[in-house]
Amino acid sequence: AEAIASATHRPNRALYDLSVAIDKLPMHFMRKNEINKNLSIFEDTLGGSERLLSSPVPLFYTRHTARFLSTWLLLLPFAMYDPFKGSWNHVAEIPAIALASVFLFGIEELATQLEEPFTILPMQGFCDKIGANCDEIVSWRGQGLDEKSVVEENMEAMAPSR
Repeated sequence: AEAIASATHRPNRALYDLSVAIDKLPMHFMRKNEINKNLSIFEDTLGGSERLLSSPVPLFYTRHTARFLSTWLLLLPFAMYDPFKGSWNHVAEIPAIALASVFLFGIEELATQLEEPFTILPMQGFCDKIGANCDEIVSWRGQGLDEKSVVEENMEAMAPSR
């Protein structure tokens, strides 16, 4: 755990530690190979996710969207003037446009937050849960399943003698 905490790139160190642990597992080499394939897929996915996270959305896009939305909402009362001619002095137009503005600006703010979701997600809670699950798995050691006879039986079942 200290090696991962002190590593410059923690995910790579964790993947390395997983790879070493897989190599030490007492199982058939074909199963180890399948686990390593899945670990490679995970590593590729991790790399893609890091590239997505580190490529910022250009500020121009966000500003342009906000300016366009503001202009559109400022001009909306002129477009809604005729549809609201039945209300006294077009008074019903005010809450309708206010409601549309709240919804559209809310969607725009939501889109801005989703550009970088890791700042709003409770990542510490996710990590704590994963850590608790790993601690539970480690606590199972010594409960009879890691004895030599069980390992030998499993090895024999996976690779029967010829």
